[in-house]
Amino acid sequence: MKPRCIITSHINPHLSGVAKFNHILGGFLKTPCIGMVEALKLECGPVLFSVKLNDNSPEELAQVRITVKAIKEKRIVFDVFFHTFSGNELEYSLVEYSRRIFCANAEIRHMLEGINKPLLLGWCPGLLNDNVILHESKLNLFSFGMAHKLKVGYYKRLYKLLNKRNIEYTLWISTAFHEKANLGDFDLISNELGDIFGDHICFLGFLSDEAVNFFLDRTHLFVAFFEKGVRSNNTSVLGAMKRGCSVLTNCDEYSPLWMKHRGNFLDISRCSAEDFTPDVLKKVSLEAKADVVKYSGWEALAQLITSKERINE
Repeated sequence: MKPRCIITSHINPHLSGVAKFNHILGGFLKTPCIGMVEALKLECGPVLFSVKLNDNSPEELAQVRITVKAIKEKRIVFDVFFHTFSGNELEYSLVEYSRRIFCANAEIRHMLEGINKPLLLGWCPGLLNDNVILHESKLNLFSFGMAHKLKVGYYKRLYKLLNKRNIEYTLWISTAFHEKANLGDFDLISNELGDIFGDHICFLGFLSDEAVNFFLDRTHLFVAFFEKGVRSNNTSVLGAMKRGCSVLTNCDEYSPLWMKHRGNFLDISRCSAEDFTPDVLKKVSLEAKADVVKYSGWEALAQLITSKERINE
């Protein structure tokens, strides 16, 4: 009998290989993947725990304990699939109350030898989706920057403008994380963006500078939105402009004065679907490349710092 659901603390396939495994397996089994909190509502089984506990936070581990305890008290039958096994008490708690144990590799099964439970040697198939190819469309859009700064509202407006043009496009998203940022921010945002753009969006993960340049060279329009507006120290925007990319962003009274809509960038609040034509994007990209060096380049900054102008006291 197949499991009614897959229970896991790895939910977002954009952030975790285990989550992607769960998502794909759930598709083959035609059964949903649910988190530990949602699993507390279950009343019957069987269910499958698919776990990798050695990368869980203390808070996540505490929730796993609560869920395992609740499943046990409700006498819900469950199996467990171990992606890793460290031999800690929580893992052995799963072992003790499980019906069967699936081991992702032979080392895990060896560690569990002697357990009076069925041990089945499993595996994790390749996670690359053969149907997902990095398409280069008539309009390639690229966005990179801090994940917690992605502003979904502006992306919704962009989606509507793109639909008006009725053109084939692809939005590539690369993300980084500030040391103080919450990974859960991207968990939520990536799902929202996926719902908006559907098959038109492609998440690229955390790219190196070399990889970012690779995509910028294939990009017709760089996209970056900010809480208030673009600033003179938003390095992702300035870097894209220097690379010769047209930029779509949002601005306010504190945005650089040298940035002019439809001159050297596009303002999401003022642009129309016609601004995404090749002629407009080419013109904007050429002016952006020249202006960013003139007004926000390293040489200009060095001259400012070494200037003899008096400091206002």
